[in-house]
Amino acid sequence: MKTLILFLACFIFYKAYSADNEKVIKSKPEKIIVYMQGAQVHRTSSLNLVAGQNTLIFSGLENCINTSAIQASGNGNFIIAEIQHEVRYPELDKAKLNGDVRYKKLLKHVNDSLQAINYLLEEISAKTEALSTEKNVLLNYSLYKGQSKRDSIASLKDGLNYLREKLFNINAELLKLKREREKLEAKKIALNERLISVSNELANQNNGGDVEKVDYRILVHVIADQATQATININYYITNAGWTPLYDLRAVSNEQNIKLTYKAQIHQNSGNDWGNVKLVLSTANPNRSYNLPELSPWYLGYNYPVYKNKKQFSEASPASTAMSEKMVDSKAGYSSVDQEELNLAKSAYDYTSVSENVIETEYEIKLNYSIPSDGKHHFAAILVKDLKTSYRYKAIPKINNNVYLTAVLPDWEDAITMAGEASIYFDGSFVGETNLTPGGTEDTIQLSLGIDKNIAINRQKIKDKCSQKMLDNDILHQYTFEITMKNSRASKIEIEVLDQLPLAQDKTVTIERKELSGARYDEVTGILKWRSSIQPKDSKKLTLTYQIKAPKHMPIASN
Repeated sequence: MKTLILFLACFIFYKAYSADNEKVIKSKPEKIIVYMQGAQVHRTSSLNLVAGQNTLIFSGLENCINTSAIQASGNGNFIIAEIQHEVRYPELDKAKLNGDVRYKKLLKHVNDSLQAINYLLEEISAKTEALSTEKNVLLNYSLYKGQSKRDSIASLKDGLNYLREKLFNINAELLKLKREREKLEAKKIALNERLISVSNELANQNNGGDVEKVDYRILVHVIADQATQATININYYITNAGWTPLYDLRAVSNEQNIKLTYKAQIHQNSGNDWGNVKLVLSTANPNRSYNLPELSPWYLGYNYPVYKNKKQFSEASPASTAMSEKMVDSKAGYSSVDQEELNLAKSAYDYTSVSENVIETEYEIKLNYSIPSDGKHHFAAILVKDLKTSYRYKAIPKINNNVYLTAVLPDWEDAITMAGEASIYFDGSFVGETNLTPGGTEDTIQLSLGIDKNIAINRQKIKDKCSQKMLDNDILHQYTFEITMKNSRASKIEIEVLDQLPLAQDKTVTIERKELSGARYDEVTGILKWRSSIQPKDSKKLTLTYQIKAPKHMPIASN
């Protein structure tokens, strides 16, 4: 009995002592690693520790912290004993100190309800685990695997009927438990929201002033043998943040290579503004599972293969942005900062270093950025690359008489590591958008830069060379077209012209190529392709002649 009393006395003294050695730390993020989904926030604080127990409270943190991904470290002669996450509702605490009866009753009711829900959730988890174990035992039974040599076909049929009935019942129970869990989780969320609403109500009653914000905290418990100076580092993962890649492709008429600007579209809604903070953009996804998949037994006719860890095979695609928003923000390529930083941000990509490993790439931006917690898109320039470019004109005079200037980018995938939208600019003017998606089969991409009125093209049917000749039961149709091109520019151009021949689906119809002027012909698609050069102030003609042999009763239309 004496031992128990002594223990309780020591415990009470320890609690009182540790409460007296609480230090509330107001800090700001020193570095934030922004992932495609989520972000890792790093904070550091230097302070003096007293001998014994110290509780360091990092206050005013983000509202979306993943409590299972909090880490702490430091420099100094001390031991980190424990890390906790705490949400404090200040007005409720004030009401408690003031002895508000309403608060006490409500707090007890809500806490009792939350505790009851937690017990029910644990019970559901236990039932789910038991049913899953029973299901695995059934599926791995030797009879259904064909490993039992004694059992007859009749026994196998009876066993499979039993298996089907049991699996149906188990799956039905699992579905029922899932629905119950969802209902309980919804009630739990509603109770937590009730705490916040009551906090606001009590604040208006007790103070009549502004409502204090809910305080999200991380508590680091440390033990020091003696008073000492220490540096404490914490980092944690938050969910309400992320970034998506965007590209600008800028071509200038008097330059050969296109400039690729790699930008980050950053958003965060964590409840805290990121002010003048160092950003690192990572292509990693902490939410992705890296566990190897497993194959379950495949019973032909009765069961289908079940892949575990299906989550790793799917990812949400980055959301596209509205055109108007991009047109405004992409001109700057950076978020709102003060005037001194604004001058530097004009070439912000010069302050980015790239670090690559086997599974991810990190872009460390050496200029500090400010990203408010508003859920809106803010931009940061990452880097600029010159892409090897050749310019070629392209026309399809069968459709229209426009000649389009295109930029041909060979080996473009060497510069593009992630899929994203790209805005195309030519001589400073916006001309369109495209999607850049690495991993395809094409090594070369063509970008349309607009219509050049200095290059003329015309496709004309030559009636004198078109004819129809009657055969026994068929008609032989001959068609001739002439394509004329003129280059009014003062420099030589390369042009690609496309046309086509009809394809026969009826065996009674035959098509014969007569004159193609050296075009390359694709027998699968019927596409004709000419590539030629035209000297300045010069013109060139192409001739296309073909014959169609078809039955008399079949109408033939040519264009």
